[in-house]
Amino acid sequence: MLSRFDLYSGVNVAQTSTPSADQAMMNSHTSATLTPPHWALASNQWGGVKIALVWLFIMMWSSNGIEACATFTPEYKSRNDSTIALRTAGSFSLLVFILLPLGLGGVTGIPGTSAILANSSYVTAMNLIVGDGVTDVLLVFLILSFLLSMSSSTADAGRALYGISKSGLTIKWLGRLNRFHVPGNAMTVDLVVNTCLILFISSNLAILYMSNIGYVLANVFALSAFLLLRKDRPNWPRPLKLSKVWVGICAFLTAYCIAILVVGAGSPALNGYGTWTDFAIGVGVLVASVLLFFYRRIVEDKERVHWKESTPTVPEGADKDALMQVGWTSQETPAQVPVGS
Repeated sequence: MLSRFDLYSGVNVAQTSTPSADQAMMNSHTSATLTPPHWALASNQWGGVKIALVWLFIMMWSSNGIEACATFTPEYKSRNDSTIALRTAGSFSLLVFILLPLGLGGVTGIPGTSAILANSSYVTAMNLIVGDGVTDVLLVFLILSFLLSMSSSTADAGRALYGISKSGLTIKWLGRLNRFHVPGNAMTVDLVVNTCLILFISSNLAILYMSNIGYVLANVFALSAFLLLRKDRPNWPRPLKLSKVWVGICAFLTAYCIAILVVGAGSPALNGYGTWTDFAIGVGVLVASVLLFFYRRIVEDKERVHWKESTPTVPEGADKDALMQVGWTSQETPAQVPVGS
């Protein structure tokens, strides 16, 4: 699952991967500098904390892929569907990320230097578990999973761009649906950006690094927005409610994402995935998204640039439309919701 250049502008770079692919790429880049061939964290900066944060930054796009379920919340038939989708996908992903390294280590043990450099430890484990005859069948499954990942990431990016446009944060052209009732314009932008990156960026690993700059930043914005909305609009209707314990959890996750963003994005040489040129490209796309926001406000909406907006007592515009899609009606009197509840 997804992806990415999920920047605040909604630009998304579709990358296909699995937890095993993340681990394999990580091994190939760390083996050249670490001896013996495993994570000698104590020999690295900050007692190993820095390199751990760098790799958490790189792998966040894969571990957080289940957020695609939340993107499609307005399209579910029932508000309970989003809860079911997120809990099911989250539980499955957590299970895979826990069992995969344990199972791999139990079958192959600590791989040697040659196995790490050749990324052959996964092949060895596959042959030991299922045998040579089933390998070709599983290869077909792997290819199909890549296709599924690409299609889901493109759909997710298109839905994100569409929602951002409807909220007035980027150009109106991206907020249009085609005759099939899907955001075709937004999905086309995703396709063009992906194609250009593949053609003009020499390394797929560099694409992953620069994509994560925007993706992790988008997670920071989303988490901090949850906290700000609880304070700014405490009495608004909340079709999907969370208890106050999640406010503290959200605050912790916001700080966590900021930490891995600063350390991970600022250490391209340490992770071996990108360069400072790739960092500049990633930041440049973020700057372009801000310019599109200014274009929307100044040119399309005929407004002056302003940094603060008044908070209506009840939802209006795109906020009202989104709430009505999940069952809220403007005639309802929103219940008083205490801050932090």
